[in-house]
Amino acid sequence: MNILQVNYTDILGHRFNGGSLIPWLRDRGHNAIQAVGIKQNMGDTSINLIPTQSNKLSQLVNRIENFISIHNVLYPQSFLLPFNSIFKEADVVHYHIIHNQFFSYLAFPWLTKLKPAVWSLHDPWAITGHCIHPFDCQGWKTGCNPCPHLDYPFAIHHDRAWLNYKLKNFAYQNSQLHLIVASQWMQNLVEQSPLLSNFPVHQIPFGLDLNLFSPGNKAEAKTKLGIPADEIVIGLRSLPGPYKGLEYSIKALGLLPANAPIHILTCQTKGLLLSLADKFPITELGELHSDTAMVDFFRATDIHLMPSMAESFGMMAMEAAACGVPSVIFYGTPLSEICFAPEGGIAVTRGDSWQLSQALYSLIQDQQKRLAMGQKARYLAEKKYDFDTYANSIFRVYEQVLSNS
Repeated sequence: MNILQVNYTDILGHRFNGGSLIPWLRDRGHNAIQAVGIKQNMGDTSINLIPTQSNKLSQLVNRIENFISIHNVLYPQSFLLPFNSIFKEADVVHYHIIHNQFFSYLAFPWLTKLKPAVWSLHDPWAITGHCIHPFDCQGWKTGCNPCPHLDYPFAIHHDRAWLNYKLKNFAYQNSQLHLIVASQWMQNLVEQSPLLSNFPVHQIPFGLDLNLFSPGNKAEAKTKLGIPADEIVIGLRSLPGPYKGLEYSIKALGLLPANAPIHILTCQTKGLLLSLADKFPITELGELHSDTAMVDFFRATDIHLMPSMAESFGMMAMEAAACGVPSVIFYGTPLSEICFAPEGGIAVTRGDSWQLSQALYSLIQDQQKRLAMGQKARYLAEKKYDFDTYANSIFRVYEQVLSNS
């Protein structure tokens, strides 16, 4: 089978944007490649959908769309895709994240008429008038008119969310798509969406190499990162913005008693937890660019703190569970199902830092509870997050789409 994956980039987020499927498919005798807006991989697993000479055109389109408050409508590259040899040779085209300023969804009617198509929804953007996550707003059920949150990413200057919504409705009504979601939470949104509820939807959780993402020797892992082996490590992603809940992490950690034997371990952005530096030791790893580095992070972590305000799946919650680490999270996102709360983690009321702190403290104080939750999380991860199971499930969707075409 010839499979084309379409995504805005190749390396960043390779475990969910189709990149990790390429070697799996090739190892099994299939031809697989990515067409991307930003090519970072120097190998032959991807090609650049946007020729270098077209970058200025894309920048101009971006400025025009921002000015008139529409989004992912005018980009010409998607309309040129059928003339590319990789599209012509494809049996199935699998679309992923297309909303990062390189692709027009208005091309879907033509593209999906030419080739059987699958679309993995990695966030709710496809069902809204402009935002990636609507949070508690219900306007996506009724046409996004008016929009009360123009500031939600992707922010728009003028209230044309209704127009974006209508354009999506036109494109989808004239398209033939099978949808893939990774969580029951996302499936619920799709099934309630006036835009997408008529399409077949397949729920397929992401997968991991469970031999790599696995529990290890905590003392050795901590020593490797320069952390005393007897300190209880709370690991978290340090990322500003409205989605990941960093402000709630900082508040919850600040509410812990100063004599708590904890060590804070962060990845991604450095320097965001300075307010806690006089209270607890902090180790900041910065950006982690390999799976091995992520495994080192989780093997050194005793408690994973992930109070996201918005998620569509939660890769780090999955990785933590696979490494036998319980997560502390908020309700209101898919994270409770991904980290197997209450068996493999603890979920508390969204936005409540005091409850978050109490959940952390209960695991700090009770080693037996902490270890039991981690073991349960690993046990359930083995049943749900095996990569071969994930990839085989995706491939079965390809076969179904082909048989129906």
